[in-house]
Amino acid sequence: MRRRQVEVGRTRARVLTAARELLLLKDFSGFSMEAVARRADVSRLTLYYHFESKAGLLEALYDHIASRGKMEQLVNVFRRSSDPLDTLRDFIGVFTDFWASDRAAIRRLHALATIDPDIGKGLRARNERRRQGVQTIVQRYSGLYPSLSSTQKAIAIDTIHMLTAFETFDALAGSSRNLHEVVTIIQEHVHHAIGYASKAPR
Repeated sequence: MRRRQVEVGRTRARVLTAARELLLLKDFSGFSMEAVARRADVSRLTLYYHFESKAGLLEALYDHIASRGKMEQLVNVFRRSSDPLDTLRDFIGVFTDFWASDRAAIRRLHALATIDPDIGKGLRARNERRRQGVQTIVQRYSGLYPSLSSTQKAIAIDTIHMLTAFETFDALAGSSRNLHEVVTIIQEHVHHAIGYASKAPR
């Protein structure tokens, strides 16, 4: 059984590597279950057994990239400190590290999501979970620091959600900014969004 599990893991890893390689090709039309199966040297039946559909395969690839980008650290972000400003800083750090970990592949996945409804559905669900994280932090902030009005909180949540998105990171990074510079820019704008300016807790 253990040998079988090891073999299954190797097959999945080979398929995900092949899927990433194909995804980075210029023409999306070249990305198909059949093409991935050929590149990974597995049968179509094996591919469908493990992933069920192209959307399922790309969801698994996104999870694989997220794992390599250490997104599991996000859980600890909400446990590490009671200060929402620390939580916000760490939240930004986890996502920017993730976006930077495989920027080219993530960019292609996001682009593909705009033209494929099934893939887009999975990405929207991920974005909604990020929004919920932002909402939790803003609620904690408003309970500890001078309160934002309900309208200001809603705007702050939308703004921070936008600032922590891959598209924002990708645009800010461009071809020359390093990760530290991008994080600094995002943090400054996030602080502006919540009205923070070195305020002390109440």
